[in-house]
Amino acid sequence: MGDFDKFLEIRKEYGRRLPYWLEVYEKTGDMRQDPYFMNWQFTPIENSVWSDIRIAGIPFFPQVPALNYFLDFACPFLKIGIECDGKAWHDSQLDAHRDKRLAEDGWMIFRIEGHECRRVIEAFPEYEESEFEDIYNYFMTTSEGIVSAIRQKYFEDRATEKYSDLIEQTLFNHRSTPETFPMRLLRREQTAPINSGDALEDYLEEIFFRSRKTAA
Repeated sequence: MGDFDKFLEIRKEYGRRLPYWLEVYEKTGDMRQDPYFMNWQFTPIENSVWSDIRIAGIPFFPQVPALNYFLDFACPFLKIGIECDGKAWHDSQLDAHRDKRLAEDGWMIFRIEGHECRRVIEAFPEYEESEFEDIYNYFMTTSEGIVSAIRQKYFEDRATEKYSDLIEQTLFNHRSTPETFPMRLLRREQTAPINSGDALEDYLEEIFFRSRKTAA
């Protein structure tokens, strides 16, 4: 099966499943669905991030269709996506255009660089004896730490208070679109999702500034 046929089949399968998943979520708030309805083939960095997602226990799914794109991993209920940025497959200008369109459609995207996907730092924020430098590097420079920050911010009632500022910094540094309020939280107040389009241009300028500063 070629790439076109493969992605056509993925879109078809999600087209069958997502309406039911979203209906269940709207009625019950339950995001638990089986992600193994296809035989997924991952790149090495995608496989690393997928392992982090499964260990974290957050409801992300592979190759979720969004507009005319496919997100590497995404939670369709809250419209949060994760992209794994291997250098060979990503172009910063194309990514910015893609993120702009996704943000206008209500998506919040986090980008994890390839070198972060394979980095292992033995630091766990719940351990009092952990060195702060190790914990800082764990959150800021490893896919496991970034996924953990996403879990604590958007899927738990309260993030680890001791490291809440570090979690916010981690998310800001890896978020390539403006932050939106997840739909799960908005459902409690029966409020419509916030349109992030107005804030997008300034946010993308900040992302470009950040990337140029890092490259220098």
